[in-house]
Amino acid sequence: MRTVRIDLDQKLLAAAAEIMGTSNSNATVNEALRRIVVHERQLHHLEKLAAGVLCALPAPEVVTVVDG
Repeated sequence: MRTVRIDLDQKLLAAAAEIMGTSNSNATVNEALRRIVVHERQLHHLEKLAAGVLCALPAPEVVTVVDG
């Protein structure tokens, strides 16, 4: 793998590590990247699914209630 030097917010990195249960900075960054890729792919698929389902729905019926 290629090595990249970046400055990270240490408090944010520590919070992310605690949430994800990772033990070092490298694992935390890689897990965060993996999770965002998975999340975005799931969102994309969900949007495609919703668009297909919503397009296939019939037009709603209009019901008129008359008192009498």
